[in-house]
Amino acid sequence: MGPPFQAVSLSERPPTLNRMSTDIYLVRHGQTYGNIEQRWCGHSETALTSLGIAQAQAAGRRLASIGLTAALSSDLSRAADTARHALNGRAIDHALDAGLREMHYGDWEDLPGADVEKQNPERLREFFFCRTSAPNGETIAALRQRTSASFWRAVELHRGGKVLMVSHGNAMMALVAELLKLPLEATWCFQFENASITKLNVSRSGRLTVHSVNDAGHLESLAPGTPPDFLAS
Repeated sequence: MGPPFQAVSLSERPPTLNRMSTDIYLVRHGQTYGNIEQRWCGHSETALTSLGIAQAQAAGRRLASIGLTAALSSDLSRAADTARHALNGRAIDHALDAGLREMHYGDWEDLPGADVEKQNPERLREFFFCRTSAPNGETIAALRQRTSASFWRAVELHRGGKVLMVSHGNAMMALVAELLKLPLEATWCFQFENASITKLNVSRSGRLTVHSVNDAGHLESLAPGTPPDFLAS
């Protein structure tokens, strides 16, 4: 097996990463009504369902024994509420970071997926091949830049800690693709279920190692047979 991936962000790397190793527990928000309705929510608000709240609580129980030292989330309510339910009143600082928001979908914001497919089938196909953005929407390159910038800020601010980081499906794909230096066209090659946990470690020297991806074992008893949730939210 080769050496761990060396993380390189499009943003400037923090200068003091060499002090302590840091664990980041990257969690996608719980199920939302936008997921059920298969809407391109992006920066639009949509609330957690009762299942989404249960998923967030299950993720919190899964992480309860690791000794979280800090938490941050997207400032959109579905991510912030997921963090809040996961922390379950524990005395852990929870900060909001707009850099962890979902991709902005421009003219597709809050539209049902079926409508987007009907109105813009060719544009949608090109979007999924990472060749274009939504009309008047955020580019994949910009999404990768802002999410990775938030990641490295968190590592610098909480170096040596164990940090809960709650974000969104496409934002998480962009972040992990950027950290692993994958080409732009490979950005959408991941799957992150609602409330799944992806563990990343940044060593004292700034080397990034992926410990686990899309771990959803804590969710198995909640909703057997539930189909994959719509990622564009």
